[in-house]
Amino acid sequence: MNSWKIRFLGIGLMVLGGFLFVWAVRDITSEWPQIFVGLLSVFSTSMGFGLLIMPLDDMAEVESKNNMETKKNP
Repeated sequence: MNSWKIRFLGIGLMVLGGFLFVWAVRDITSEWPQIFVGLLSVFSTSMGFGLLIMPLDDMAEVESKNNMETKKNP
């Protein structure tokens, strides 16, 4: 995946988590579904934040690191 696709996926998961949280607090009246949807909102928000701040290496950097390692270890 391209880095911009991963970043947009992270933003999308954070937005989805926000919508799920608002839906769980405002519209769901039963206790257990509210708990499960709330936990799902926290999980999706945290995964989105993790994808958003995850360091991504460019393919050129990865290839150059691999080439340097193979030259050091013949």
